[in-house]
Amino acid sequence: MMRLLVQTGLCLVVLWFGLLGAAPVTDDQGGAAIELAHAGLASEVASAAGSSADGSAEHQEEGAGSPILADQLVNYSAEEAKTAAAKPTVYLTFDDGPSEKTKEVLAILKREGVKGTFFMLGKEVKQYPDIARQVVKEGHAIGNHTYDHVYKELYSSFSAFAKQVMDTDDEIYKVTGIRTNLLRAPGGTFGNFDQGYYDALAKAGYIVNDWNVDSGDSARVGVPAQETINTVKGSRLSSKVVVLMHDSSIHGESVKALPEVIDFFKSKGYQFAVLTDQVKPIQFRLSPSMKWKRPKVTAAETLTLVQYTARTRTTLPQQNTQSLIIHAGGEDIPFAPQDYRMLSGTIDVPLRQLALGLHGIIRLDMANGVVEAMVNNQSASWTASEVGGSGMSLPSRIMVPLRETLQRFHFGISRITVTEGKREIWVEPSSV
Repeated sequence: MMRLLVQTGLCLVVLWFGLLGAAPVTDDQGGAAIELAHAGLASEVASAAGSSADGSAEHQEEGAGSPILADQLVNYSAEEAKTAAAKPTVYLTFDDGPSEKTKEVLAILKREGVKGTFFMLGKEVKQYPDIARQVVKEGHAIGNHTYDHVYKELYSSFSAFAKQVMDTDDEIYKVTGIRTNLLRAPGGTFGNFDQGYYDALAKAGYIVNDWNVDSGDSARVGVPAQETINTVKGSRLSSKVVVLMHDSSIHGESVKALPEVIDFFKSKGYQFAVLTDQVKPIQFRLSPSMKWKRPKVTAAETLTLVQYTARTRTTLPQQNTQSLIIHAGGEDIPFAPQDYRMLSGTIDVPLRQLALGLHGIIRLDMANGVVEAMVNNQSASWTASEVGGSGMSLPSRIMVPLRETLQRFHFGISRITVTEGKREIWVEPSSV
């Protein structure tokens, strides 16, 4: 009933915009519409820190990047820092691809046994679809880096930024079958994002990722490999490092620097990982002055993006035609199309099959109508009513929501791919 109400609300909102077109939307009206649209969104929503800032400055030309200072970063809690300190992790990220240079990056990462995160431009995904698919096939993560990286368009209005995000989202999905919620702003958010950009993207489920180590490989055209290496080695390191590098066609020197960058972090005892929606993002704080003069983000602009992600993340086939495979470490847990179900963007799977596939155990307490599972040293339990039973009577087949159950076992979903006959989900233990 609730979903029917939400869908009805969405239809009314869309009809209203269609009939009235240019009619203004008040903040109250827009906020209510956004809540209706967002109610059906299955994606996680990242929280953005900071407060809004006004002002303007001359914009920086493309490719003339400046280093981000430590005091430009959002300060996270001491407790998070303490937790991360026990397991130092580095996330290698590559912007502006894919390109022919990406193939060289992939070869190095494969040789070194390292995974990376690639923030791709929509126009480059369209030009190099095979390379984008190779990135996914080899187990790396993909993020959205807008369509063409042109600052003056992206930061002149949020509607222009959002359109590029949606166009890139569609291009990535068309080529790879992935809908990614990871996003990186060209040039980073500092001085480019105001609170309106952060808030609108968060409401639509996008997770904005900046960095805390800039390799300096885009400070100018043709930065020598050794200079990039020296910049990384001279950077202030923490227990959670997100490194900015590039894999576009003009970054051959970055490719040359990559092996030594990897060796450096290995020598420091870092583990390598990919960014996911389970990793708290590094974000720059808001700048006291903006580089751009533009109107504030409107409720209507936010609603357009929220409706887009609600539609693309929750529109599902009426009947499963694909098999489901969960990849957990070196183990594959297969489900036939009839063995799982999808409803309102949620995948439900048989608890027994999932728990045993993750090397866990389950216990049925028939007297009290409770089922308990122990996986990854984490215990979770459900009452009969929570799994479709009645009273204290457990159903013969106990189905549980996949994402929520994995989270209870301290697993996170790192990647999802969908093809005509197969749906694949990669999971890994999370740090929380």
